[in-house]
Amino acid sequence: MTRTNTEELINRTVIANRLDSITKEMGLALEHSAHSPIFAEACDFACCICDKDGELVSQLSGIPILATAGSFSVQSVLRKYKDNIKNGDVFIINDPYDGGNHLPDIGIITPVFFEESLMFFCVSRAHHGDIGGSTAGSYNPKATEIFQEGIRIPPTKLMSNNEFIIEVLDMILINTRNPKMLKSDLLAQIGANKVAVKRILEMVEAYTPAVVNKAIAETLEQTEMLTRKRIREVPDGIYRATEYIDDDGYQEEPVKIEIAVKVEGDRLLVDFEGTDKQVKGFINTSVVTATTASGIAVLWFLGSDIPRNGGAFRCIDVNLPKGSLVNPYEPAPVTLCTLTPASEIIGTIFQALGQAGPGKVPAGYARYAGPSYYGKDPRNNRYYVGFSFCSTGSGGAMKGSDGKSYMSAMSNFGGVRTPNIESNEIQYPHITRYHEMETDTAGAGEYRGGAGMRYAFELYDEGSHIVNFGDGMKFAPYGLNGGHQGSLNKGVFLHTEKPVIMESKEAPRRVAKGDQVILNSSGGGGWGNPLDRPAEKVYDDVLDEIITIKTAVDIYGVVITEEGIDYDKTNKLRNGKKLCKN
Repeated sequence: MTRTNTEELINRTVIANRLDSITKEMGLALEHSAHSPIFAEACDFACCICDKDGELVSQLSGIPILATAGSFSVQSVLRKYKDNIKNGDVFIINDPYDGGNHLPDIGIITPVFFEESLMFFCVSRAHHGDIGGSTAGSYNPKATEIFQEGIRIPPTKLMSNNEFIIEVLDMILINTRNPKMLKSDLLAQIGANKVAVKRILEMVEAYTPAVVNKAIAETLEQTEMLTRKRIREVPDGIYRATEYIDDDGYQEEPVKIEIAVKVEGDRLLVDFEGTDKQVKGFINTSVVTATTASGIAVLWFLGSDIPRNGGAFRCIDVNLPKGSLVNPYEPAPVTLCTLTPASEIIGTIFQALGQAGPGKVPAGYARYAGPSYYGKDPRNNRYYVGFSFCSTGSGGAMKGSDGKSYMSAMSNFGGVRTPNIESNEIQYPHITRYHEMETDTAGAGEYRGGAGMRYAFELYDEGSHIVNFGDGMKFAPYGLNGGHQGSLNKGVFLHTEKPVIMESKEAPRRVAKGDQVILNSSGGGGWGNPLDRPAEKVYDDVLDEIITIKTAVDIYGVVITEEGIDYDKTNKLRNGKKLCKN
């Protein structure tokens, strides 16, 4: 290798890693400066950097469904503003029909100029507590069109010459229930982008624009080459799978996601032909979300060492039939799409690609199901909107690893953090009754899923409301390679001491002081035959109260006495069960 090639390789590696560190610093700035618990504690945001053409260069490993979508937002800005992008501009966007995921996720986009030349865009995308619409919190299970879900913001210039365009800002804020909180969080996003702009300019100053541009182009090319190599290693063919969503909140029939993953040479197509048509309820999916979810699933399968930048997506195609669940006609409602069906899209692709490479993908994760709650806090008379982040279920197992308990939905891959119980009680007028893992909810397998959760809280403000939304009350997380399903989500609303079974998608319910919400979140799916799980691990699960002694015998074939494992009876029982199966 010549000295020039060595220098270029070093530059490429250092610059790529520096950009990654900048996106991480953006995330820290956003987390530490935001007032909203959704930002500061749940960290429901993502940050990324795109090149001047809108191609993803680097992203924070936060919420994948948000970060990967950043390039779509930049491309929407470029289409609308073209040559009218100047130093000191800042853009805002959330429209799912024009570069956005769903309305609560607002993107702030800041162009980066070096000596009058546009070089990058910094993007922070974050979930906001309320962006208007007919229901506080903006999750409205009974919405039938997007206008009921909140304010739509197409690519719009929010700042010029580093000053707010006040008319634009005021128009957005007045359409929300908590304008002070929204403004504060937007300022946190703008500030995070400013941090990135400063760091990027320092890097360009040190290396020169030519060196930086060359390094980025080569990084994207290297990622594309690696992705193509991994696709070539997958046997050519068509791999099919089907998954179902409980319902859309109106129809009782399940909603079908049908996917064919077509591998040919060094290209891969995710084809949604056969997926159900768009529905009345708010589980329709924006093109951005469906495309992003597809890319996330494919790259998980191909390998974690592939950088998550635009080069990786150059050889992954996605077919989204117009008018279907994954590409609806306007103005279909879409707010739930980043949870359901984004998670189900990922899971369906996993099941398809699992046929090409068994053991490379996990079993099913818990689907999100829990309420938002809103009203006036009696302690300070302030309006609040909260979300039950503590109702997350658990992850699915994969070959070599049990599923992790207490994980966010598959579309977030654990990126959303759950808040500290005590601080959550300070921020919102409720008390946690209990919060613990639940026995016999983990999908059985050689590697078991994570255990489900039991969570209950009591509201003590008079006249508040709850809105339950999510899925997974009819379809449990799937098992793989002989592993068992996980458990189902369940919800009970204890209203004036009378229990009411909650559905996964409900209109707002009025809350009386002392009412309780009781949630049972799903355990993850299992991987492999439960009879192959080491008896010692089954015994440990019994001691940890993840499973009962009865489940140890009935499902795992492990006989446990007061003295411990009875190996003779266990071997006899397991051999008999395996013979019966064969």
